Amino acid sequence: MEIETPNKGSHGNHLEKYNVNVKTAFFTIMLSIFVDVLGYSMILPLLPQIAKIYGAEDIIVGVLISSNAFTALIFGPIWGKLSDIYGRKPILIISQAGTFAAFLILGISDSIGIIFLSRIVDGIFGGQIPIIRAYITDITTPETRSSEIGKITVSFSLGMVLGPSLGGFLGAISWRYPAFLACGMAIISIILTFKVLIESMPRERRDDLREEMIKKYKLSGKRSIWNKGLIMRLLQLFMAFSITLLFNSSFPLVMFKRYGADSIAIGLVMTVGALVVMFYGGFLMKRLIRKFGERNIFLFTISLAIGISLFYPFLFEFWMVFVFVIPFGLVMAFLPGLIQSNMTKAVESNKQGVASGYSTNFQSIAQSIMPLVSTGYLQIGMLSLGFLYLNAYDMIGFTAAMVAIILLFLVIVDLKWHPKLYAHEKREEIKQSKTA
Repeated sequence: MEIETPNKGSHGNHLEKYNVNVKTAFFTIMLSIFVDVLGYSMILPLLPQIAKIYGAEDIIVGVLISSNAFTALIFGPIWGKLSDIYGRKPILIISQAGTFAAFLILGISDSIGIIFLSRIVDGIFGGQIPIIRAYITDITTPETRSSEIGKITVSFSLGMVLGPSLGGFLGAISWRYPAFLACGMAIISIILTFKVLIESMPRERRDDLREEMIKKYKLSGKRSIWNKGLIMRLLQLFMAFSITLLFNSSFPLVMFKRYGADSIAIGLVMTVGALVVMFYGGFLMKRLIRKFGERNIFLFTISLAIGISLFYPFLFEFWMVFVFVIPFGLVMAFLPGLIQSNMTKAVESNKQGVASGYSTNFQSIAQSIMPLVSTGYLQIGMLSLGFLYLNAYDMIGFTAAMVAIILLFLVIVDLKWHPKLYAHEKREEIKQSKTA
């Protein structure tokens, strides 16, 4: 059973009651995301270089990425729940301060152990994403949520466009420089949030929602968030992130080992990929959903994920990577946002922070496992199955294809269980037919 939410007009009037200006809120949250992602993405092209300096093997790079995700797995729901209780803004500032500390530790590190510490600290305080997801849910409706998440993708992608190229350039001088620059970016993010960001869940609104839930369910506001819809979509989210992480977590090492690419070349490919994601999320997603419907776009994106995963092992030349990122960018831009939009329909308004925290939890499980899988394949190099010989790139691509097939199965089951999941599309079609 899906949670009913107000229409766009009533929701906008409701937000005005709490002095929440949606346009200003989106502008400031997009700036915060851009600054945060810029700092993070500057580090990505440098992983092979850092691993080489400290003599770390391929699998250690995977463990390095997983250590960050594992701690986020534990603390993500905690930050989400705290934001439900105390509001989004103060918890977001605390999380950003922790990110600053993590980058500072990384910049002054002198051993692989201290680098691990920096990633663990970043994971502990990595509450920005679940809080931002809850924030977006606070100020949108089911009809607008997918396209508004697409706008947020623009900020994310812009940070990913500038970050890898900037990190690759500075990393060619010293790998520490991007870490220190990321510290400065984190400070800017904190200032923006503190000075400009408007609280989307002020005390008055939290109290009103609590009273509303008490009246609605007669359970003192302690109704469990768990239901079949939420569980099914959390599993879908895990599969979606597993697909992209199998490629992204091993990407710098694959570029280095398969094509001999340096940090500048790795940053260039990542920049092109981020530009593609930004185009899809910022300019194409809303138009495609409007023309073909959210449900059809969702199913197409999963089918595309299966196809490109099967194609991945055959990227024999470096230029073919640039061809691959065009459809892969669409999968990255559309798939998580479409699933997260469906998740919000299964949870009440005063529980969105908790649900968002659990979505980060499932994302962190994928981030904990998949880097170990992909870098483990690189460590193994070759696997023999009878007369079948698979190299690391075969194993990465075929594993991603299998995960995408499982995701498609889960989505089909979810649609059968919840036939009204896209009821808002039918209402919109009826509304347009009446006005035509």
